[in-house]
Amino acid sequence: MKIGLTGATGFLGQAFVKRVVAEGHTVIAWRRDSNSQLDAASSGVTWINGRLGDQDAAIELAERSDVIVHAGLDRSSDGFMDWPADPSAYFQTNVIGSLQLIEAATSHSVRRFVFVSSGAVHEKIAINYPLDETHPLWPGSIYGAYKASVETLIHAYGHSQRLSCCSVRPTAIYGAADPVADSKWFSLVQAIIAGRSVDVSGGSKSVHVDDVVDTIRLLLETDQRIDGETYNCCDRMISEHEVAMIAKRLSKSESVISGSEKVAKNKIDTSKIQKLGFTFGGTSKLEATIRTLIDAGNTD
Repeated sequence: MKIGLTGATGFLGQAFVKRVVAEGHTVIAWRRDSNSQLDAASSGVTWINGRLGDQDAAIELAERSDVIVHAGLDRSSDGFMDWPADPSAYFQTNVIGSLQLIEAATSHSVRRFVFVSSGAVHEKIAINYPLDETHPLWPGSIYGAYKASVETLIHAYGHSQRLSCCSVRPTAIYGAADPVADSKWFSLVQAIIAGRSVDVSGGSKSVHVDDVVDTIRLLLETDQRIDGETYNCCDRMISEHEVAMIAKRLSKSESVISGSEKVAKNKIDTSKIQKLGFTFGGTSKLEATIRTLIDAGNTD
């Protein structure tokens, strides 16, 4: 299968490429400029110059792909959630650029299109209302508004049967990055290995990167009717306090851990994706990730 991919150089994109190339698929991925290092390091990936807002690149990606996974974002700063200096330009590039890609996929008979949305579509939560896929979209950032806007395009193209498409909505994604030192919680785990005292209180609704990859793979291949649908993708709440305690236990550290364990106010309903047969990794994947961070620290 020839898989078109935007956002291939990001954390999720790299994990997705690694998985599908190992399975024997070909990836056609956008890059912003010619890069010989990408070419040399990416067996199984065909790189083409392109970015959101480039209509010719959207057409080329669609022409060369059986299916498309849209995980890309054009941003002007390092942080996803940063308010852009020019919101109009940001919205034009990302939302209209996504529409161009969806339309190109429609015109060139792409078999399936999966948009990677975000839990950022929910900043405000309705009282006594289940946090499932029918919950109102109330973002608190331009990034969240972009994701919510493209979800509505997916509804329109899917429900009108113009394109077999759907959205997957992951929460905070964690896992061992490459290099491992770039991983979420790496500094915290290293402090615990060193026996230093830590004060932790943060946390977020989270999902392992491999679970997101597996969810996308399922949505690309399922025979179930998914056109125009959105699927929540969240394993569970992970507090930094829990991460610290697991790291302390696994490393046999004498670090003193203080702070409070953050608890989710609202549980995300993931029954919809589970009905398609998906099961999240749970604590075993969290512990495996922390073990990788510990092992990386011990080899430095």
